[in-house]
Amino acid sequence: MKRILLLAILLPTFSFAQEKQNDNTETPELSQRLWISGHSTLSDPTQTGLSLEYKSKNSDSGRNSSNILNLSYGMMKYDNDIVDIDGTGFVIELGSRTYIEKGKWDGFYAENFISYGNIKFDENIGGLGKFDGTYSYWSIINPNVGYKFMIGKKFSIDPYVGANWKWEVKGKGDVDNKNVDNFVFRAGLKVGFSF
Repeated sequence: MKRILLLAILLPTFSFAQEKQNDNTETPELSQRLWISGHSTLSDPTQTGLSLEYKSKNSDSGRNSSNILNLSYGMMKYDNDIVDIDGTGFVIELGSRTYIEKGKWDGFYAENFISYGNIKFDENIGGLGKFDGTYSYWSIINPNVGYKFMIGKKFSIDPYVGANWKWEVKGKGDVDNKNVDNFVFRAGLKVGFSF
């Protein structure tokens, strides 16, 4: 995980300095190529963490796109009609975003992520003993739509909604995946600063 974070931080350093347009003229270096945002997502699991957005080249359609890495602290409630306990862990998401309006780095966008989550449960339950287990999942169908509002030239507020279809890894310990939904809706907010 340290290598992924280091790569995400160093990636802008090794980026291209200029882009070529179709008419073979050069455009100046993109300003504000990196956004660092705090984010919170209500879903299952709920996430709070850090998001890095790095501008990539314009697509052939002229729409701007970016790459995103979300590193999050995950929280989840597990209820199997006998126990109702809280677990914590982490969620890592890597994806891309495409802004709908050509030539802009704000406004409406669509994005999708590849994600992995791992939530651990460890709690003593009075009269029932100890509940101990792990819930984990992978997802490649994790789409969001949202709108990025720029406040001045450096700050942004970014609300979004979406869904997540999780492929669950067999639960470990006392965790049974039958008691967890593998298709969940999500809504969240990012507040960021650009460099």
